[in-house]
Amino acid sequence: MRIVYKRSLTFIAILIVLIGCIGIGYLFYDKVILDETQVVVNDELSINYLDGQNIITNGEYRFSVTNNGNNDVYYRISVNDITGYDENLTYTLTSNDTNIKIEKKALDVDNPVIANNILIPALETKNFILSVNGNTNTSFSLNVEKIEDVEEYFYMTILNNNELKKPTTVVGEEISSTNEGLIEDKDDDGATYYFRGAVDNNYVSFANLIWRIVRINGDGTVRLVLNETIDTLSTYNTEETSFKETALYDSLETFYENNLSYYEKNIANSKFCSETSITDNKYNAYTRIITNEIPTFNCLGTSFISRIGTLMVDEIVYAGALYDEENTNYYLYNSEIENLWWTSSLARKDDSSIYPFLVSPNGSLTESVASTLYRGVRPVINLSRNTKVSGTGTLTDPYTVN
Repeated sequence: MRIVYKRSLTFIAILIVLIGCIGIGYLFYDKVILDETQVVVNDELSINYLDGQNIITNGEYRFSVTNNGNNDVYYRISVNDITGYDENLTYTLTSNDTNIKIEKKALDVDNPVIANNILIPALETKNFILSVNGNTNTSFSLNVEKIEDVEEYFYMTILNNNELKKPTTVVGEEISSTNEGLIEDKDDDGATYYFRGAVDNNYVSFANLIWRIVRINGDGTVRLVLNETIDTLSTYNTEETSFKETALYDSLETFYENNLSYYEKNIANSKFCSETSITDNKYNAYTRIITNEIPTFNCLGTSFISRIGTLMVDEIVYAGALYDEENTNYYLYNSEIENLWWTSSLARKDDSSIYPFLVSPNGSLTESVASTLYRGVRPVINLSRNTKVSGTGTLTDPYTVN
């Protein structure tokens, strides 16, 4: 009986020791987690880096941004102190709170900003997840900072001068022939704001040329399309290749060198999109625009960085156009344009040629012209996010870059 009693006491003692060790372990584990978490205060913003601010390995890094002030704040997310750059490294930034979804993007040493112009209302918190893949020897740190003096910038001037509206027609299914105004959506970089229909306050005077505002991009740059076509016609290309290797892009670059290079400090090196995926001789854009009637501002093809490009077909649909349906009452229509003009989006191909989307003189979309034929060119640029302007945006008082 005594032996059983002693064994019981021994078992209880061992159990107490084990419980104590587990408890100490949890205390130590909790301390490690707390050591990884970093809280940084930047004016009204409190940034909680739940998995640490410094990134050295693959994985998910969670962080949140809280606005402790009484006013809405704009901020940007960037990376600092990049060492051991790995060209295979890609990141994905997602936030359900802000509609941001930047997928599999390469780290850009020359442009450390990964998300810009993010609005956080007073006393709210926004949560983010940064996923890093393909990293073998790169390290960098995350940085969240408030954007100062945003009221002076062009994109804020546009937002202040326009009431945000909901579309009154179904984008992708109906043309827009009335002034539907400025509408919010999202692109690869966050919130984008686009003009739709017969708007009359999106004129810009820049580089001695008249442009129309297409949209505010998710990074705060402002996308402009020339109000007319350039003097020289161009083929799209004689064969299928990347957009930056096409004859159309060569024409755009020539126009840039002759007309815009002097003003380069105001022009952002921005992302453009072209089609690459094809099924049964139809590119993704054909399926989106003609089959499914669901355009998107997200790039579902191949993106490239440039100071000049042209519109993708989705942007033209958002502006108010439809495939094979006349529309002479939206801002991209210009009665002085007498030729079809190219978009960057491929529609279909056959044994002899590829067929990009074009805009007809009557404002409709078509894909009936082979890429080897000469048609119009309508350049697109993006003004940098810190651009400042005067004017009201009308034809008689266009926004003028200061």
